[in-house]
Amino acid sequence: MGFLVIFTKKIMMNHRIFIVLLLFSIFSQVNAQSALKLELYTGPQLGYQQLVNDSRPSIEFQPKLANHLGLGILYSIRSDWQLAIQSEFTGIAYGYTFYPNFPSVDDSRRFTARGGQLWNHRLGLRKSWEKGDHALYMQPMLGITKGRFIDYSEYDTLASFNFLTTRTSISLNKGLELGMKFYTKNKNYFLVGLRHQQGFNDLYPTDFNWFNNAPVSTIQRRGSYSGLVLGYGIDFKGKTKEEKELWKSGKEERKINKRNLAWSNGSYIMISGLLRFRPKYEREQNLEFSHISGGNEFLVGYTKGSWSLESGYNRWRAYTNVILLEGVNNHTPTDYRMDVIPLRLRYHLDLGTRQRLRVGASTAAMVILGSEGPYWSSFAFARRGEEVIYDLASVPIEQQVLGKVFFNAGVFAEVPVFNSSMFTFNFSRNFGSPEVGRVLLEGEFSKGNFSETFAGTLNGWVMEIGYKLPLNIVFKK
Repeated sequence: MGFLVIFTKKIMMNHRIFIVLLLFSIFSQVNAQSALKLELYTGPQLGYQQLVNDSRPSIEFQPKLANHLGLGILYSIRSDWQLAIQSEFTGIAYGYTFYPNFPSVDDSRRFTARGGQLWNHRLGLRKSWEKGDHALYMQPMLGITKGRFIDYSEYDTLASFNFLTTRTSISLNKGLELGMKFYTKNKNYFLVGLRHQQGFNDLYPTDFNWFNNAPVSTIQRRGSYSGLVLGYGIDFKGKTKEEKELWKSGKEERKINKRNLAWSNGSYIMISGLLRFRPKYEREQNLEFSHISGGNEFLVGYTKGSWSLESGYNRWRAYTNVILLEGVNNHTPTDYRMDVIPLRLRYHLDLGTRQRLRVGASTAAMVILGSEGPYWSSFAFARRGEEVIYDLASVPIEQQVLGKVFFNAGVFAEVPVFNSSMFTFNFSRNFGSPEVGRVLLEGEFSKGNFSETFAGTLNGWVMEIGYKLPLNIVFKK
């Protein structure tokens, strides 16, 4: 075990130098024969972690999905073999139960904690099987996982406080990745794969002790995870002088062809950001912009003729504002996140013959997957002289919204960008929303006791701006 610790420390000191030297060697040999490729990737991953010495009552620890984001450089050794260098960070996420009134266990809240990351650096050897416009690949790999933590162990007896020192722990790892590449017309490619990484030794444990019990509960990790790899690869292929001249001569024709493809039938993806303007009864009085909340969506759709059908994932924010009397309100702590699956139907008309503007109308049903909101109560107090106007606590209430539906309808416009995609502008309205963001408001109000439940909705006007990418542009040969 001592050898392993010494070995990992040496890796920690020298891996940066090794990677820099290897990159320099690769770049110095790159030529017009496309020896070098660059990959950018992301995707969901489940990090394997466990709670040691679970407390009583149990906090019901559970790992959750998080993201990973990385970069890879590949160098061709042979036509079907490549050396891969990858560097990435993986997010950390887990759920647990918290008892706000401990030692009483009558009230409990379920938390999802997200934050921090582990860094992975690895070397791999990739074998590819080319199949025309796509390829299969397998990549075994070895590397290290780095986890940073704060060490409180150094104590200053004179000043009577602990020093906070940032340190790094190391775990060796091995992994395997299997996937497919889908080539574009310029030999760049999209990447879809599955990866599993297995750590060899424990990283520094994280204390997890809300109840001050002994023994202390800790979260133990080795950097192991399983995840989906979604990426894009860039082939640094050079062109001959003749190829460059031919490329220039066909520029105008390619421009027209790309525009025609972008506006024709086929699949597309769209990413949008949105603002929702909440109804008047959900706004705070005399506070500008209090009724605006944000959101985002990712959609996949298909266009045929003048009709489009799309679905995907949508995230909204729900707030609850309680108006006690004119001029007096309590903005409760209900910043709820609502996860939604939209199903939208669009009808459009192209104006003019040069494909410069598309307008249309849309309608959608929105299916709520669930909500994630605040776990803490908030308190509000106001008085006039000796008179107490209100002394209230806002307590979030859990509610079941899975499967409930609301609706959206509006108009939209699309304009071309880069001749191969579009900007979309949508103006619509949500209606028929169920109650969301429920809170119990209780305490003293106007010299009397007060206890009442309030809720908001997802209704209101919606303004969206998005980017739409037709996939027949990407995959055209």
